[in-house]
Amino acid sequence: MNIATGAMNTLLPKLGELLVGEYKLQKGVKGEVEELEKELKGMTTALHKVATMPSDQIDEQVKIWASDVRELSYDIEDAVDTFMLKSKGHEPATSFKKVTNLFNKFKTNHQIHAVIKDIMDQVKKVSKRRDRYRVNDITARPTVVDVDPRLEAMYRKATELVGISKPKDELTKRLLEHDMSSRQQSNIISIVGFGGLGKTTLANSLLQELKENFDCHFFVLVSLNPDTNKILKNILLQLDKKKYSHIDEAWDTKHLIDKIRDFLNNRRFLCVIDDVWKESAWDNIKLAVQDAKLGSKIIVTTRNMVVAEHAGGGVYEMKPLSDDDSRHLFYKRIFDSNDDCPADLCSVTEKILKKCGGVPVAIITTACLLASKPWNSQEWDKVNKSISFGLEDSLDVGRMRKILSLSYNDLPFHLKTCLLSLSKYPEDELIRKDVLIWSWLAEGFITEETRPAGTSLQEIGESYFSELINRSLIQPMGRLYYREDGKVHVCKVHDMVLELINQLSAEEDFVTTYLSDGQQAGKNTCTTQKKKIRRLSLHKSYKSYASPEAREQYSKVRSLTVFGKVDSIPPLSSFYVLRVLQLEDCSGLDRNHLNDLGKLRLLKFLCLRKCSATRLPESIGKLESLETLDIRGAETMVLFPMSFVKLRKLVRLFAGRVQLAHGLMLGNMKSLQELSVEATPEVIRDLGNLKELRTLRIIFKGRETLELMESIQTSIQRFTNLQGLDLQYNIGVCIVSIDMQQIPSSLQRLFVVGLDMEAFPSWINSSMLSHLATLSIWLKFEYLQSDHLDRLAELPSLRFLRLTLRTGGEGQQQKLTIHGSACAFRSLKHFHFYSSSMMPSFQPGAMPHLERLCLEIWTNLKRGDLNDLGLENLHSLRHVTICSMDQKNRAVVKEALKNYPNQAEIELL
Repeated sequence: MNIATGAMNTLLPKLGELLVGEYKLQKGVKGEVEELEKELKGMTTALHKVATMPSDQIDEQVKIWASDVRELSYDIEDAVDTFMLKSKGHEPATSFKKVTNLFNKFKTNHQIHAVIKDIMDQVKKVSKRRDRYRVNDITARPTVVDVDPRLEAMYRKATELVGISKPKDELTKRLLEHDMSSRQQSNIISIVGFGGLGKTTLANSLLQELKENFDCHFFVLVSLNPDTNKILKNILLQLDKKKYSHIDEAWDTKHLIDKIRDFLNNRRFLCVIDDVWKESAWDNIKLAVQDAKLGSKIIVTTRNMVVAEHAGGGVYEMKPLSDDDSRHLFYKRIFDSNDDCPADLCSVTEKILKKCGGVPVAIITTACLLASKPWNSQEWDKVNKSISFGLEDSLDVGRMRKILSLSYNDLPFHLKTCLLSLSKYPEDELIRKDVLIWSWLAEGFITEETRPAGTSLQEIGESYFSELINRSLIQPMGRLYYREDGKVHVCKVHDMVLELINQLSAEEDFVTTYLSDGQQAGKNTCTTQKKKIRRLSLHKSYKSYASPEAREQYSKVRSLTVFGKVDSIPPLSSFYVLRVLQLEDCSGLDRNHLNDLGKLRLLKFLCLRKCSATRLPESIGKLESLETLDIRGAETMVLFPMSFVKLRKLVRLFAGRVQLAHGLMLGNMKSLQELSVEATPEVIRDLGNLKELRTLRIIFKGRETLELMESIQTSIQRFTNLQGLDLQYNIGVCIVSIDMQQIPSSLQRLFVVGLDMEAFPSWINSSMLSHLATLSIWLKFEYLQSDHLDRLAELPSLRFLRLTLRTGGEGQQQKLTIHGSACAFRSLKHFHFYSSSMMPSFQPGAMPHLERLCLEIWTNLKRGDLNDLGLENLHSLRHVTICSMDQKNRAVVKEALKNYPNQAEIELL
């Protein structure tokens, strides 16, 4: 019941704005607005109390009341937003007035007395039923938190740390033995088990460890509603990325299968077909791999024994973790080791672990919940007792949902709202953090009320994202190589968590999600009650929902998201109060589908991914509320019309290659704070006029890079508020000179990729860049001098450092000696070093807070070359990644690190 609270938090500030803003309300009307504001604040107090209670413990009458308040607050907010537009002289189109009948009665912004009276009548009807729920317990304001660095490894290899050795050894033996019997399907092994037991972790671990014994390999996710052609294309891409990077869209299923079979013919391959729910899904995919020969092996993971038996071959039943392994996994999340558990918590811990039933996801989820609680037996016992029944007898989905619900119920109301918004995403979807946060901002899930002093709403969104990761409710996913900066940029929702939030979202009518088969996600029973749709998510197609009845419901929709390639979308003219329009694959749409875009006057976030249109519609200039425009991944250059300059509230523009209409200058977009765009002369020429710019990302692709770089450097020196600067060359490597005498002192991030500097920048020093936290530079010389390293070490705020030394050939291998000092690298947590001529040597006391080290070796190592690496001197180190394409280098690395004494995880790629 938290959703009503969230809706009210966006409404109340707008009522306050009506009172003190430019709307010139009559004195009597102001008094009624003040009375309305007071009444709604009283409701909010009661809603905060309701929001702290588990859904299954709330009286049905209270649920109905909270639902009524939510719907009423939405309608009032829609009406207030409409009035604000009208009163500022932005008269909406006639159809836009249909948003609600509340404001049909006034003709000017001075005649709203009757409207306020109508609202008050409705509010008072709802208020009469709330007296016994009035409370003063308001949820504490959130604080900004960082992502717990242990969580990435914990989720990526949750059971690899505990309890995986025995099943891994057993399956390795099965996979590597050549079966000489006559059984034709002995090349298949199915791993069967309950969701969350670690089937995918085990299968992926086997693939990574054994792939060198096979000619080729691949890993594909199938999921509940698979797109067979997409899966087959993914297989081809993994088998030969260069050949199949641009697969012909006209290829049908048979053609794709034939291509895979041709490639695998006479090759010994290893593959994982992950998360197969239905026999029919396996039947489609097996056609591509069923002729496996030469000792090829196929690993299938599924929750369903019927599917495993249908696939044939061997079956391995995944077992829950043992008591010892469960305890180890549990303690690892909360304490540094098993020995650190206080004696008075041991008893209650055993009770909690018994209810988790050895399921890794349940253990991690519960441990994350307890990690934020005081370490005393009373608090932990409360958590134990709140799990009314556990997993002692069976691994039942409902019981697992009960444990996951416990973590959900423990969330503050603002995080519940944000988590439920993820129910719009398809299963196994990789979710970009930036897009997610922009949608939260547009819908008002992040408000001034929850903003600590000195932070922006964007930073609060980052904090929300981090907290959901820390609570193990979303999973951090692998980072893109060139965007590696020590932060999580992509996440995924675990299947079990998605099932939970789909159910909760459907119960509260928060998001209405229709799957590709026409079924509504989270709905277990049919209902004849007609509900208002506030957020609509369509997976792969909308055609089933294009009826006149469905269109009537669009008038209340605040967010429309369409996943998958579609050739049509619902008519935009039906969405009168839309704040978020997110189309994840527009490649099948033509310009006509966007003709009514200008009617979306309340739209704040517009995402058109893989856009095939060559120009944005002229009507885009009517989107006076638009704050974020994301058209990355467009298939062609996109023309911005002259009307684009009218977007006076546009804060974020993320695009690829754009063309500006004659006379249009981006420098006139004074509200822009974040800009990501491909470099062209017309885009770059007046960037310096964007005085409010906070983040700038420029992508270079052409031969004009050197000339454009000079213009950009001139502009950068004028950005007094710039905090983030990314410069990326996408076609090979370009040698440039980046020489800025007046680099903004506010800069916190400088990320350079593909642009080699022939000299170490003089402006990299502690006096000019005292706030710099993230730095990536490419240097075109063999050896880093000691004074260069000293200047880097003196940067007081530096948390992430990536150095790439590129040379024309292999010179004499030298050491990069990194000494310990009280002030050297005082804040550094991530260090990436790529070179063919130098190898770091960490001395005692060096980089005292370093947690992650990544080395890429571009030269041939000899035995003994790593003897002075000095990893044992990095006492905070948790993870080491060493990359090398050479097998001999890997052998040298393994030999050098076999007796490494520290506890850091070592990964060889």
